[in-house]
Amino acid sequence: GNDISMIFQEPMTSLNPVYTIGNQLVEAVRAHRNISREEARSRAVEMLRTVGITAAEQNMRSYPHQLSGGMRQRVMIAMALSCEPKLLIADEPTMALDVTIQAQVLELMRDLKKNLDTSIMLITHDLGVIAEMVERVIVMYAGTIVEEAPVRTLFASHRHPYTEGLLGSIPRIDEIRDRLYTIQGSVPHPSQAPSGCYFHPRCPYATERCRQTAPTLRPIGENHTVSCHLA
Repeated sequence: GNDISMIFQEPMTSLNPVYTIGNQLVEAVRAHRNISREEARSRAVEMLRTVGITAAEQNMRSYPHQLSGGMRQRVMIAMALSCEPKLLIADEPTMALDVTIQAQVLELMRDLKKNLDTSIMLITHDLGVIAEMVERVIVMYAGTIVEEAPVRTLFASHRHPYTEGLLGSIPRIDEIRDRLYTIQGSVPHPSQAPSGCYFHPRCPYATERCRQTAPTLRPIGENHTVSCHLA
């Protein structure tokens, strides 16, 4: 709403298919602002133009299925920012988009962050997006924080084996490999979490201490913390 807003992962399942874009945008504005329907509609049209949708008045009458994936995502961003929240949570906002549209949406979010002074929490597994967009990274595994650092520090001198595995799995154009690197095993089910460090069954460096005792998040450098006995 006015303080926190969210862009969900898949806009086609977040937008109601039986209501027009305009109807849904106006509803979102009026739910959090004490203004008339006409004022809310003007605000909705303004936000569509802000996120780069041309013919905003015409698209207010469109249904979600009549828009492309990129346009639907722009509508979701317009809806999320319509009340100028202090924090925008974006859950895989570019997952269903092709690379060209992805770049446009990320550029749009960067511009809106600067112009509206909104903080963005980006939830993503795309390390390319992380490198391009964020200032600080929190790496999570099985629901727990395993490493936190400024983005440049994380890519240059990461200290957790899970972070190492994530970065190692990225294809590189300057290397020839027979197979891409993968982290062996799978994430444990929450009801069957292993003893000690949750990552130890998949960790190539695990010791008996890792199997018995859960590590705590501790500082290892300036603004850099990690949850690993061996860091």
